[in-house]
Amino acid sequence: MDIRADSAHRRWGRDRTYVVLHALQQLGPGPHKFRTIASRTPLGDSEVHRRLRQLREAQLCDRPRHGYWELRPDTAVPMTAPDLLHPSTTPLFDTARLLEAIHRRTRQVVLLHTYSPLSGERLCIAAAGTYDVRFRRDMALTAPAIGQLRQAPLDSDAPGRVMLASLVCQDTPLREDLRQIRSAQMALSNSPLPGWSLVSVAVRRLPGAPATPGAEPRLVGAVSVLAPDGAQGAPLVAYGRLLRSVVEAAVETSAVITKPRFAAVKAA
Repeated sequence: MDIRADSAHRRWGRDRTYVVLHALQQLGPGPHKFRTIASRTPLGDSEVHRRLRQLREAQLCDRPRHGYWELRPDTAVPMTAPDLLHPSTTPLFDTARLLEAIHRRTRQVVLLHTYSPLSGERLCIAAAGTYDVRFRRDMALTAPAIGQLRQAPLDSDAPGRVMLASLVCQDTPLREDLRQIRSAQMALSNSPLPGWSLVSVAVRRLPGAPATPGAEPRLVGAVSVLAPDGAQGAPLVAYGRLLRSVVEAAVETSAVITKPRFAAVKAA
């Protein structure tokens, strides 16, 4: 028997079991329908069934009744690579739901960056879909990419450049690449992770955040799809259009402050 082929087959199986385990972890405590679990993986139904049985044999999950599976309470798997998020990150519930919604529609890793006016850097503050097997493998093989995705100069790649294009005042001359980004309302670039590309759009208000009419900030951050290079070209542009529409819809659900006391504060 070819030992290398056998090892590759074992890794292939572990990767798929890992995907199903993370799908269960994302769904949280309690029993979940098989169809719901399977929809969060790129695997076929028979493969998901096989991996769920393996997880039960390993005492990591249970089947409380036919068609339902749940993760055991003492099974803890991190949802997001901890080193990917900037240390200053705080939980953003509505934003996390937005990123998960984009991830479900694209099946790609989704990142949210903000920026530091003091350092001139973009900072990763939220992510979804980071349990992706290929993503985690490539991150493990290219350790410096983690730090560069977490924190880098604004001019480094798509999320930073789309923020730069929005931060510059409308009447200020722009260099050509930023002018094109502002016109397209999206930015495309290679990512710090070799073999992956970024498509980014600006975010002017976080979902669920209150807003005062007439006092809209120019920018709070950028949301990006991180996709393997096989998705270059038209698929990336399609991701950009999807990002624009989903972000705009989410921002429209934000609470608009119209109470008189806020108007008085503004006037003061």
